[in-house]
Amino acid sequence: MGRGVFRAVLIATLSLRMAAAWRFEQSGRPTCTGGPGGVTPSRSAWMAGLQGPGPWPVAEEFIRVIRIILARHGRPAWDFRTPIPGHGLAEWLRGEADAPLDSSHPPSADLEQLSRMAKCLVTSPLRRSRDSAQLLAPATAPLVDPCFREAELPCAIRSGLRLRPRLWEWLARSAWFCGWSAGAESFKAARARASRAASLLTARAEACGAVVLVGHGLMNILIARRLRIAGWRGPRFPSPQHWTFGVYERAAA
Repeated sequence: MGRGVFRAVLIATLSLRMAAAWRFEQSGRPTCTGGPGGVTPSRSAWMAGLQGPGPWPVAEEFIRVIRIILARHGRPAWDFRTPIPGHGLAEWLRGEADAPLDSSHPPSADLEQLSRMAKCLVTSPLRRSRDSAQLLAPATAPLVDPCFREAELPCAIRSGLRLRPRLWEWLARSAWFCGWSAGAESFKAARARASRAASLLTARAEACGAVVLVGHGLMNILIARRLRIAGWRGPRFPSPQHWTFGVYERAAA
């Protein structure tokens, strides 16, 4: 990427709502965590779709409303700390994609319970998504659909500067939001795919009553936006932290 692109990145990131949402998640506010460390919501909070641990609704509520749970996969057992050159980002991402889950960061009992209660479990083809679904609900055969994979990250960076991988990811993603895709899926295309994913989840929820997507951080955020536009009630930004989740509800037809 040239200087002009990086300059555009630095300007645009000041107003990127995605980055603001992630900083909000990092602040530790309880209404944005589904899983450990959250605050038990009241019934009214649950019905408003706030994220958080149980108590979960009784079975009769699954008849009156349909639910979509957007969960993020577990943490891969991969090196996120050692600095890499910019031109090494693509190789680093391939290694992350092949990595198993980190067993020292297990899912919450609440997410396990939701996954095993739901009649439909959906994943992307990426290993971290499939392995997470297997860990959450071993007896359930998930629906695997590439529509739910993470938004692609452009990696055509020639810089030899060594930074931590997550920083290179942040720079590349910020430029992607500004329109740079360098042969990868564009922001516009990812949003269109998120719209299709939301429609698929809606159809599954209407058929099954409740569906759990074990997906990815950014794609879950894009899907959540489409669900809310379509009338689903739930958090505006599902948490991007590993093993966290957001619950979206709508009255059954």
